[in-house]
Amino acid sequence: MGAPVAGEAGRLSSGGAPPSRKSGGAVMSPGIETGIEYGRSHHPVEVGLAQRLEWLRRQRADGVHLSFGDRLTALEKLGQALVERRATLPPVLAGTGVAFLAAFLQRCSLEGYVRREIPRPDALEQFVECGERKSLRVLPRGLVCHWIAGNVPLLGMFSWALSALLGNTNAIRLSSRQADTMTPLLEVLAETTAAGRQMADETLVCSFPRDLEAAHKALSDAADVRIAWGGQESIESVRRLPCRWDCDDIVMGPRVSVAVVDPALATPANVSRLATDVVFFDQAACSSPQVIFVRGTPGEPPFEQFLAELSRAMGEQTARFPRHSLDFGETYRIELDRARALMAGGAIRRDDSTRWTIAILDRVHPQLACTNCFVQVVPCVDWQPVWDFLPENIQTIVTLLPASEFGQFTEQAARRGACRFPIPGTGNHFDVPWDGIPLVSRLTRWVLRTEPSPG
Repeated sequence: MGAPVAGEAGRLSSGGAPPSRKSGGAVMSPGIETGIEYGRSHHPVEVGLAQRLEWLRRQRADGVHLSFGDRLTALEKLGQALVERRATLPPVLAGTGVAFLAAFLQRCSLEGYVRREIPRPDALEQFVECGERKSLRVLPRGLVCHWIAGNVPLLGMFSWALSALLGNTNAIRLSSRQADTMTPLLEVLAETTAAGRQMADETLVCSFPRDLEAAHKALSDAADVRIAWGGQESIESVRRLPCRWDCDDIVMGPRVSVAVVDPALATPANVSRLATDVVFFDQAACSSPQVIFVRGTPGEPPFEQFLAELSRAMGEQTARFPRHSLDFGETYRIELDRARALMAGGAIRRDDSTRWTIAILDRVHPQLACTNCFVQVVPCVDWQPVWDFLPENIQTIVTLLPASEFGQFTEQAARRGACRFPIPGTGNHFDVPWDGIPLVSRLTRWVLRTEPSPG
């Protein structure tokens, strides 16, 4: 059977609506189109996807325009509510890592992200002088459509929050593999302020199968900006969709991350923070280190002391942040990779089951999966092997180096593609720019005005 075809009223197919999908406390409601479900919605059920998207597009010209300050306050209050009400949040939201989101939503953080790219944030409210007889106005792009990856849905909340802060309306397509994490978040936002309620109303949450082509096309056709999170196949499927000629694509694709450590600087505290970077998202996040390059040689006291501290920290942090239940395939892959590391002449440190693994190898072995708290430790005398290893899709290098080497190392690694150099414990903190992309600039439209001559 072919893909459903969009009709004049926005119906993507006929037939009975599917049962709603309960998602850990949030219920996705079936719409009038077969295969499409909606989270919290400003619209009644009989309104189809195309009509909902058109309403969002019209808000750029016809909607109530909230001030930047009102949007900033609403998001700040959302972050505070996530912390204060964490114990009572729906499990589907509380389990996503909302502490990271709450930190991102702090007023000082949001203002800082904007100022990095817009030195005069008042341009978000009015034309501001930027030169002789020149004025600048920074406006939202319009409708931003997000395709969210199923492995770490929290990341889509960051791109949504920044887009909403800048005044855009948003349509979010959740992966069919994930629970509805956005609706509980929007419900909390709607309770903060009147501006928060409007921002929630300006956000469409929907879910549909990956092969429902007409729904994907409807999102793409309506978008002023498309944000795609996920693996290469998912990214390419979004980019192949037809879109407006002036639509901008922001791609958050598959990337890898590592750490670089001088054990002379390692302490129990910062090694524990490094282990948290590895453990928290089960290495499903692109920012999770898969390889740790350590200065030194196995058998030398500083190197061995670092391994002992890392082993302790991995044990503590995997107990502190319990993971999902491993299926047979995941368990088998961990045991297989442990055996591969030993057969390659390496050594391993591990727990007595499959909670965590450290493989000590003379070089990076790409055939090892490095997921589910499995990390490679590679000794090196200098940092040239790190620079030689870095793949084109390198994202994060968690860095613990002396100041005398930090500048040269980061310059060389940045030239080879690295996007960020956080300290241990902040590897998974969302920041702007992300993946080397200046998100604030890409989510806004800049208007230049020449002022009339005096007199």
